[in-house]
Amino acid sequence: MKLKLSATIICKNEEKRIRRCLESITWVDEIIVVDSGSTDNTLDIVAEYTDKIYTNSDWPGFGLQKRLAIDKASNEWVLALDSDEVVSDQLRDEIIQLSSDLDERIVYRVNRLTYFCGKFIYHSGWHPDKIVRLFNKKNYQYNDAYVHEAVECKDAKKVDFKGKLFHYTFDSLEEYIDKRNRYAKAWADSQHKKGRKFSMTEMLVRTGFAFIRHYVLRLGVLDGYHGFLISVIQMQYTFNKYNFLKFRKISGNHK
Repeated sequence: MKLKLSATIICKNEEKRIRRCLESITWVDEIIVVDSGSTDNTLDIVAEYTDKIYTNSDWPGFGLQKRLAIDKASNEWVLALDSDEVVSDQLRDEIIQLSSDLDERIVYRVNRLTYFCGKFIYHSGWHPDKIVRLFNKKNYQYNDAYVHEAVECKDAKKVDFKGKLFHYTFDSLEEYIDKRNRYAKAWADSQHKKGRKFSMTEMLVRTGFAFIRHYVLRLGVLDGYHGFLISVIQMQYTFNKYNFLKFRKISGNHK
């Protein structure tokens, strides 16, 4: 018997991208959307595809927000997506074919392919990008990481799908740089709460290695100028996050 599947999405102000995501999952049994306070037309678009819409404006971080969405799902099997991702036809067909034979002890990984500044990126540490997105919520759930969240499944058997999950993450270079800065600030906040101290030596070593890792070790050079650009921005991101930690202003609300 075909098992029922819930797709879960978290979002905020994603009117430019979320329709494409929703169109790619109309075949699932249920779509759960948790919004964190959209002020554009995101929720009007979502309402065309599902009535299971929830709002949590008290932002707890990516991990806990995704947990909330999964907790709202009425089915045990969950396909967890971001609002800027699109399930390819091949990936859809693989999931549908497998859905009658899913094993709750196994987690299933997709290979995400990111579109950046007019080009799909096949190296630079961005691809292959195998991430767990299909799992049984009885046994597995997201961690509570504020950023760079992941499904907690260290000891689980992992099965890879061949079909791609397309990631249309940024409309412009400015948007990408702004997002990396937000992530850098979030990292600094989380590390500050853990009592981590700034180290200039660590900053210098990690900043330099960030470029080498993405451009050389992760073959960013094969992505042409895009690979060089990604490597430089990653280096800048590493530099920024340590400086946000060093100069972080302490206040009662951690802003």
